[in-house]
Amino acid sequence: MSADCVQVRFVVTPFLPEHQPALGVSTLVSVLARQGIPADVQYLNVQFMRQIGWELYYYLSYATPPEILAGEMAFLPASPDLLLGEMVFAPALWGEAAADWEAYADLLTPLLEVKQHVDGATSGGARREQALHWGRARELIRALREDSPRIVRQWAQDILRDEPRVIGFTSTFQQSVASLALAKELRRLRPREELTLVMGGANCEGDMGKALSDNFPFLDHVVSGEGEGVILDLVKSVLEPRGRPQPRYVAAPQIEDMDSLPMPDFDHYFEAIKDMPMAKRANLTAESSRGCWWGAKAHCTFCGLNGSGMAYRSKDPGRFVGELRTLARRYGFNFFMMADNILDLKYIKSVFPALITQGDEITMFYETKSNLRKEQLELMVAGGVTELQPGIESLSTSILELMDKGTTRLQNVQLIKWCEEFGINVNWNILYGFPGEAPSEYEDMARLIPALTHLPPPGGCGRIRLDRFAPYWKTPEKYNLRNVRQKWSYDHVYAALPAEERRRVAYYFDYDLEGDLDPRVYLQDTLKQTERWRDGYSRGVTLELRTEDGRSRVVDSREGLSTETPLTADEVHLLKILDSIQSGRAALAKLNEGREDGPLSEAEFDVLLERLLARGWVIREGVRLLGVVLDRMERQRIIDLKMAAQLGTLDWARLGATPAVASAR
Repeated sequence: MSADCVQVRFVVTPFLPEHQPALGVSTLVSVLARQGIPADVQYLNVQFMRQIGWELYYYLSYATPPEILAGEMAFLPASPDLLLGEMVFAPALWGEAAADWEAYADLLTPLLEVKQHVDGATSGGARREQALHWGRARELIRALREDSPRIVRQWAQDILRDEPRVIGFTSTFQQSVASLALAKELRRLRPREELTLVMGGANCEGDMGKALSDNFPFLDHVVSGEGEGVILDLVKSVLEPRGRPQPRYVAAPQIEDMDSLPMPDFDHYFEAIKDMPMAKRANLTAESSRGCWWGAKAHCTFCGLNGSGMAYRSKDPGRFVGELRTLARRYGFNFFMMADNILDLKYIKSVFPALITQGDEITMFYETKSNLRKEQLELMVAGGVTELQPGIESLSTSILELMDKGTTRLQNVQLIKWCEEFGINVNWNILYGFPGEAPSEYEDMARLIPALTHLPPPGGCGRIRLDRFAPYWKTPEKYNLRNVRQKWSYDHVYAALPAEERRRVAYYFDYDLEGDLDPRVYLQDTLKQTERWRDGYSRGVTLELRTEDGRSRVVDSREGLSTETPLTADEVHLLKILDSIQSGRAALAKLNEGREDGPLSEAEFDVLLERLLARGWVIREGVRLLGVVLDRMERQRIIDLKMAAQLGTLDWARLGATPAVASAR
């Protein structure tokens, strides 16, 4: 398809991360192609990154908690709710009415110049680096702001060079202001009779979209929801002489049949990056489902995802396997960042067995819940999952209950341990500041952490945000949240709008909590222990079972000095039993099954258990127990499973699994 015949152009503005194609508009290109309507995608985010450099673009576009409180987090950029990226293009949108940069930057300085902790040279050094980074970034961003009107004018000229009839903007996270500024300039250059401007994406959902429609008259249509069901009518209303007029604000219907969607077309992304270094390290993206099956049952109190589309829908397993293989073959990349909010559990016994059986080299990131069973995780890892985000937000069952997470402390630790054994990256954070949380829970966490320093630590610790569509936002009075208002950063980014309109545009909110204690007061011990955890794990401390010549021992270097403790047969057996969560009664019954010297009494079992608890090899919550000693030989299970599947000797029926038969549409 040549550029001069393009009738529809989708535009991806900064600051969408640059390392992968934009899934939504790439799917819309395919929807239109089915009807013979040529469309393309212009990746201005990639172009802008090329212009300003990777380091500054990364700083402006990636999302991390605002309180940078642990280890590597100090090297990462500002939180998206500070809207730092949006401020870059504010002069291009508002002109002289744009808010003062220096006043805004002064407010950011205490947040981004993170102070050095009193202990820990490594963490202090990281924080000094972050402070220096902000000092340098502040001046670079100021210069970008000043140049933003010229940049937008140049973008508009480039976009109009081959005279498209429809231009669609996608806006998620920090893309709204750049998109609005460009749309405003395009409207200045072309009247409605010649050019139709459409905006959609997560930032247009619900009242946010209505606010954009009400306040920015240069837009022709604002789409809320899933655009695949309305894009064709919108485009035909422009391109066909008798096209039916469409409303200014379009509430798109939910896509019920995920298999009706075409595969995305990423050609334009790979064309955009073909001569850049990241052409060798980009990844693919795909979605196997929409909505959240857990959220449909119990919406996590702080989660603002799926504002109007919580109902869970997924693709046929065979269709999805075929899609992964086709995209990997077409573009020459094997790693997929899955856009799903949560994994469809039926894929564990259909999609992953299919990928295992055929020996696919496809790998992927997925989000899931942490209450997986080990055999489920085993199939996922063997099937290509190399990175997992399991929604581990705390190591306190009480606080997890406040979130409506449906998981427990032991389930979270259990999954972290299994991920380490299977060699899979697990991404998680500790969140704090939940309404009703007890400070004593953080004291318990601080006492627990020294037993876990051989396991993957949290990426950081951050205070919860109040996001639009979250239960905290919908019913703040239920949680004693008062004075809910748009995040202060919106008052600077959208300074030319009335306060109520800034509130309507906002996704992030500030609030007051009745009887609010400053969490940083009662969080200090947990933060210090988390720093030590990260430091220990980075140094390779371990707590693991080793067996040679029939004799087993535990190697423990969590306290710095490595020790080796020989094990009795009962200790080995009990550690293996407690690889998964068990009650004490169940563990004793399993230990006594076939025990050569006869069954242990409860008193003898208690002595044995107390020995393992005292060594920090087992942790307890109520009556439930979990061993935290690693058995790195468990990774052999993955190798054996894959080999048996590929040799055709694996009985899938015994595992209750049926490999999906790949298909494509």
